[in-house]
Amino acid sequence: MKKLFLFSLLFSVILSGCNSSSGGSSEANNQVTVGTWGGDYENFLGKFVEPNLPEDISVITVPESTNARMTKARIEKDGESTYDVINLEDNTMQQLVDEGLLMELDYSKIPNAENISPDLKNPYFIPHIYSAGTIVYNERLVEEVPDSWDILWDPKYKGKIGIHTVIFPRYIFAAAAVEGVGQSQEWDKAWDKLLSLTDNEPKFYTSQEQIATALQTGEIAMTVTWRARAIQWNEAGGDPISSVVPNEGTFPTVFGAGIPKNAKNVDAAYEYLNAMLEPSGQASFATEMGYAPTVLNAELPEEVKNQISFSDDELSRIYPIDLEYITEHYADWKEKFDRDFASQ
Repeated sequence: MKKLFLFSLLFSVILSGCNSSSGGSSEANNQVTVGTWGGDYENFLGKFVEPNLPEDISVITVPESTNARMTKARIEKDGESTYDVINLEDNTMQQLVDEGLLMELDYSKIPNAENISPDLKNPYFIPHIYSAGTIVYNERLVEEVPDSWDILWDPKYKGKIGIHTVIFPRYIFAAAAVEGVGQSQEWDKAWDKLLSLTDNEPKFYTSQEQIATALQTGEIAMTVTWRARAIQWNEAGGDPISSVVPNEGTFPTVFGAGIPKNAKNVDAAYEYLNAMLEPSGQASFATEMGYAPTVLNAELPEEVKNQISFSDDELSRIYPIDLEYITEHYADWKEKFDRDFASQ
């Protein structure tokens, strides 16, 4: 009887090991930890993504700053990742790709990915939502619709230009666009143009919330950010806010999700990525946040579509960007931007 008991115990241990993947217990493998932004984005993940997951998968969200997520991914590269899924903007996601920290995705495990807009597909991360950089302006202070990035240098708006320091590459691009090198890998040729913007005494802000208040109260007349933000800020009240794609063009910004190479629960991570692309959730994000869906089968109310969409004419001026070029120069640009521009 004792031998039979020991055999049964040994068999159950072996069976248990066979039924769980290399990441740990079956309970752990049905749990997905998501490193993401806080605030509305985190709340909407809970409302619009999690309901599309299989019932046996539980979610832990870890809301942290972009820098915190990037740092944690780098520190943990030789161990076990805190995150099973990491959310980042495309240019910062590319940094992790370049450093070999994200796994190449097996798209056969993401059925909803077949509906991703072809221009937005990436081997290492799925696109969740996107918008494009625009001039966002206070209609009360800017009576004529701007048609060029050069309006940022117009002395008429001295002291009325808002600079969001977190998205500093957008301002380098604006200068490059004015100098005719925006669609090239020669943005450094526009550095003097960017520095000359200090003559217009711009105001510097470190968050979108600060920019929103400044625009809505007339503290500033315009800034550079995504159309989605203009939609959100209009709904919040204050002065009317509009956005425009300048004649020189712009580029899209994609907010996506990838899987660290050392993620614990890869199967659950794939389920989460698939749920992020569910068309109903994509439509809800568009309605609530003003960002465009990344899948072609998301059906939007006509009013929402008219608000967040870009016209055919505008789309012709939205160009793909070389993310590797930006990430290659990102650290150097950031140092120069802070030292030579933002500190003036």
